[in-house]
Amino acid sequence: MNKTTFHRAIATLAFALLACVCWVAAGLVSDRMVQQELAASMHVEQQMAASIVDNTAQIIASDLAMSRAIPATIAEMDMIQLALAQSHTSASETAATEAERRTRWLAVPALTRIGNFLRNARGFTGLDYVWVVNGDGFCVASSNGIDPSSFVGVDMRARGYIQKALLGAFNETYGVGRTNGDPGIFIATPVYRDGFLVGAVIAKVSVDRLRHWVARAGTFVTDNNGVIVMAHESQLENRVMPDSPVLRMSRAERLDAYRRVDFRTFRITNIGERVRMDAPWLPPALSHAFFAADDSTAPSLYDERTGLNSGLAAHIVHPLPNWAEIVSNQRRDRLLVFITALGVSLLAIVIAVSYLRERRLHRATRHLADQLQSANTLLSAEARHDALTGALSRRYFLDTLRREVDLARSAGVPMSVAIADLDHFKQINDRFGHATGDRALEHFVRMCEEQLRASDGVGRLGGEEFGLLLPQTALADAHTVLERLRKCFNQEHCAYLPDDTTLSVSIGITELSDGDTAENLLKRADLALYAAKSGGRDRTEVHPADSKPPVPRHPETA
Repeated sequence: MNKTTFHRAIATLAFALLACVCWVAAGLVSDRMVQQELAASMHVEQQMAASIVDNTAQIIASDLAMSRAIPATIAEMDMIQLALAQSHTSASETAATEAERRTRWLAVPALTRIGNFLRNARGFTGLDYVWVVNGDGFCVASSNGIDPSSFVGVDMRARGYIQKALLGAFNETYGVGRTNGDPGIFIATPVYRDGFLVGAVIAKVSVDRLRHWVARAGTFVTDNNGVIVMAHESQLENRVMPDSPVLRMSRAERLDAYRRVDFRTFRITNIGERVRMDAPWLPPALSHAFFAADDSTAPSLYDERTGLNSGLAAHIVHPLPNWAEIVSNQRRDRLLVFITALGVSLLAIVIAVSYLRERRLHRATRHLADQLQSANTLLSAEARHDALTGALSRRYFLDTLRREVDLARSAGVPMSVAIADLDHFKQINDRFGHATGDRALEHFVRMCEEQLRASDGVGRLGGEEFGLLLPQTALADAHTVLERLRKCFNQEHCAYLPDDTTLSVSIGITELSDGDTAENLLKRADLALYAAKSGGRDRTEVHPADSKPPVPRHPETA
């Protein structure tokens, strides 16, 4: 071997060794770079997923808190307690058929009045059904008492939530209606009379009314048995999470609760180790956060919120939108760094590319951070104000009410709360359309802003029902102010309605007393509102804190 050949062999070996070292070094550098990019991206996406699932959980808790208040308030009414105390099921009634029991109980005046009351209450509370069960487990009055599919006379002892209520336990559960097959949330409240359990009040909220819980992509809600009761992707509904309690229930129990016995499992598995086989540069600390739904191979983030005081849990499966780009970047970066280390002549180009790439990375990170901030700002605005009327949202109004109760109690100053409901609002929607009805709601909020102080609060509780908060205002002064508001609203014509059409509002008012909570104030204001409705509408009614609940008039008389 001559000298030239030897030198060529050494040069070739050195070049090959240098290329191997540069390739390994390029791999280490590119892995570090892509890990930083992935960490920044995952941090932003995890914050966004957590924000969405937290907002879903808050909406669920707020909606269920309002729904619980309705049967709890009805259970405290004297006419309900007295009728249940007198409605024991005799042996002859137990042996009678369902139709015979229905005919007999629909003829009882006291139960007829309760049925009419429940039918009217269902109309302005947003509930689908409200019914009353006596201590023997038979439905004696219902909001659909006059319908062919009435619950009156039905033996409900086999229903689990009825059994718990008749044992004195307040409970709520997801289930499927046995009559119409409509799924919903059942809320059961025990009723006591003179310390004795005499029956229960049950309310149902249909799942269709609660679809806003899963308005965001990837979100779904499970019940305490692990069944997906609601999902943004409807094909996931009635599937179950792995190792859920429903899989350990008997066929009879599944059929009783869900009207079905077979459930497909919805698997959310950690795919971090599988992804690391294809992307060995992925750090274990980040791979633990990689999940996939069912047979999907795309990495996603998974988050959930349990313990919502309802047995429900909010979940989200949030795909990583830029995973494919990150994988592609890792391969490209390794080649670029290799070329940079291997060729000094390409150093300037590689540095420029790396610099531009780092700038793009930071710009993308800032862009994602700005998007997150904008999303949080939008979510905060949506949570504070009603999009249609500009009034406070129901949840924010309730939070404000609780704060004002604490301030008024600590400062020793009076405070009044009222609930206003636009009269015959459904007729306005039916005659002139929902767009005109929306303008009527805006007209009412504008009148409130003109007649009330800047420190007072107006919140939309739902539909045409509004909450009015008057800090540092005694009951008599509040009655004067709100009576003026009622008259002005009735007298000032809404420009979107015909000249011969007038609007009116019914208002129920109460005042804070020692030991009161925000929920107690709303209950009394709601009772006063019902008295105003029963008394002929277009009026204000006052319910002092130390008085007995008003006895509503018979609906036909009203």
